[in-house]
Amino acid sequence: MKIITSSDIQFVDEYTITHEPVTPEALVGRVGEVLYCALRQRLPQHRRVAIACGKGKNGGDGLALALALAADAAYRLRVLLCYPPEKLCAEAAYFYEKIKQASSVTCEQVSADNLPAFEPDELVVDALLGTGLSRPLAGYERQLVRHINGSGCCVMAVDIPSGMSADSCLPIAVAEAAAAAAEAAVVQARYTFTLNAPKLSMMLPASGECVGELHVLDIGLHPDAIDKVASPYRYFTQADARQLVKPRKKFSHKGSYGRCLLVAGAQGMMGAAVLAARACYHAGAGLLTAHVPGRGVDIMQIAAPEAVLSIDEDERCFTSCKNINAGSYNALAAGCGIGRNRRTAAALEALLQAASSVPMMLDADALNIIADDKRLLDLLPPNTILTPHVKEFERLAGKCESDEDRLARLQRLSQTRRLVVVLKGAHTAVALPNGVVSFNSSGNAGMATAGSGDVLTGVILALLGQGYSPEQAALLGVYMHGAAGDAAAASTSQSYVTATDIVARLYDW
Repeated sequence: MKIITSSDIQFVDEYTITHEPVTPEALVGRVGEVLYCALRQRLPQHRRVAIACGKGKNGGDGLALALALAADAAYRLRVLLCYPPEKLCAEAAYFYEKIKQASSVTCEQVSADNLPAFEPDELVVDALLGTGLSRPLAGYERQLVRHINGSGCCVMAVDIPSGMSADSCLPIAVAEAAAAAAEAAVVQARYTFTLNAPKLSMMLPASGECVGELHVLDIGLHPDAIDKVASPYRYFTQADARQLVKPRKKFSHKGSYGRCLLVAGAQGMMGAAVLAARACYHAGAGLLTAHVPGRGVDIMQIAAPEAVLSIDEDERCFTSCKNINAGSYNALAAGCGIGRNRRTAAALEALLQAASSVPMMLDADALNIIADDKRLLDLLPPNTILTPHVKEFERLAGKCESDEDRLARLQRLSQTRRLVVVLKGAHTAVALPNGVVSFNSSGNAGMATAGSGDVLTGVILALLGQGYSPEQAALLGVYMHGAAGDAAAASTSQSYVTATDIVARLYDW
């Protein structure tokens, strides 16, 4: 799914109107029906609704939603018209005239001197300002947004939280996302029902906090128009993931699903090796050899009995790959819990030289060792997968001044070094050597827990071993990992999720 800019959104709308063809009012009416169905299905607990409508097309979407809700007796509905009727755009005015004729709807005129009172159990629908906004809010609009944020009500944004830019992070540079949202006066939504595709700003930390739980709704825009739009950004969904999955064959055997090598663990960090190994098998690997220090042998044989062990010369950490015949493996992963001492760094360098023809991924301390000695980047084969979190990424690519700067550095590192770089976090970004960045749709804050990254390493290693390309392994692995985290959180709560829970749910998507 392409992520497109606000100007491209306008082009796609206009193309759809011209080539479907459909009237602007009918297209907005379609949006209203889609929003209504999504509201009933995904937020069924909310039956009292107040829709705050602006004067532009976003307000028209809100009024179209109101018209659809008005026909459902299960809802108690208020329309809050936040601008005088004569200032409404054509689509908003069209639906406002229809709403006035609906006896089941209460219409209230809102102004700076007459801000609405909200009931504690009301769902407030934000349909004030859409994707065309390119300035911080001021005056009445700022006052209105802050009034909604201070209501204590559950807020659902239509398409985008009002005050938020579609194409970048918040228009005011403040260190903390919450402080920035308050300063820039952005609606703090608990849910955002965005239309057709997410907006780039929703994928970025500084602005994405305002979005809450994101739902993407298909409103049937013309596919030819979307094809005509050039964008380096994608949103990777469950449908995309399912298209990549290779079915297992009836007469296959363990050798059919890859011989994987995992170099992981050190004294006090053997849990990282265990989690990666277990995740590798749960993600479908046929055979896994884990290279661990001597003192990790008993731990691995008890916690991950399926793994074959390659034992390092040192009792405490990774110091040698003399016993590793890299060419006998279909895929290799290194870094989880190995530490970054001098002997381990030398062993990693030797491993990179010996395994130059093997599909490879590097995580955690392997990345930190490379960051300490950038010449090791030259040893990485094309399409090597790196999976840094933000701090590890900055050690590799330099300190980032903003979300946009980080995104640009991510693309530059991937393209110039011909690497697949997985920047972990909410909406994990997978950067490909062709310049495309795909943001992941699965996952939740419960996955911000120790060992979660080690699980991802195991999953991607398993997919590489099964013959998925590095691009496919990264995209599918990140989605599977996030979906498992979602399943784990759904069965208990986000606060309860552990990395072990994620491993146990890798089947559940």
